[in-house]
Amino acid sequence: MAHGSNAEARSDRAKRDDSAFDLLEVPAAVVCAACGNPDCSGCGVDEPTHASGVVAIIPWERPGVGVVRRLWQTSYLATTHARTFFGSLPEGDVSAALAFALLCEAIAVGGLALGAGALALLFLPELPSLLRNDSTLCLAVLRSVTFGALLLVVAMVGVHTAHGLALDLAARRRGTRKRGRGLRFGLYACGWDLITLPFGLLTLAFVEGLPAARRALPLGLTAPLQSAEGYLVGVHGFAPEVARSTARRAAHFTAVPVLAVIAVGALIVGLSH
Repeated sequence: MAHGSNAEARSDRAKRDDSAFDLLEVPAAVVCAACGNPDCSGCGVDEPTHASGVVAIIPWERPGVGVVRRLWQTSYLATTHARTFFGSLPEGDVSAALAFALLCEAIAVGGLALGAGALALLFLPELPSLLRNDSTLCLAVLRSVTFGALLLVVAMVGVHTAHGLALDLAARRRGTRKRGRGLRFGLYACGWDLITLPFGLLTLAFVEGLPAARRALPLGLTAPLQSAEGYLVGVHGFAPEVARSTARRAAHFTAVPVLAVIAVGALIVGLSH
């Protein structure tokens, strides 16, 4: 085995894989899954954690860092560097990923609610006085908004989770023998919504300027496919062209139950009225 060419290949791959993590003020911890040495570029052992033998710790799962900072860093990487982030997605605690997903979607839905409230005030300027003078109406609106927001948070987390599980299902149908991390994929994919919905875009514009917000705006449409392809290549070991077709098949798997749930929900609402 030619040590020189292998070392150069590992060096090039490391530059590509770690490019997103270099953007962090506190770099993601990287250790060898076999020996635990942070300076090791991968012992080359056959291990299920990552194809390179290196485990990247997601910022959200890093102890000793503030919640807001961990939340924003993880969401930012998952959205703006989707291929790298999901291509090196490590195994880990599902409960931590679930907490991340719920917090992301709660903030994203809260931003949507504030935007909807602003539009309501624009078109119905008398709404505040109506709510003040009618306690029954105020309570009904409050209950509807609260219930609707909770339902939307759960639905958004569910859709992302279904997408992640569909990726593993499609990969198994393609003959993969590797253990998938689709559930963690789906939960961390909720970071897309934090960045690309109104609250995240406004925050990005404030922190990095309007050009950064404009660049992030279309990522809500492009990040899912990029993430899926990166995940299938990095975790399941597929070739890029196979990963692309598998990702599209997984999208079809996801669309069917989502459309079914929407149809059932619309039918229930229609019957209730």
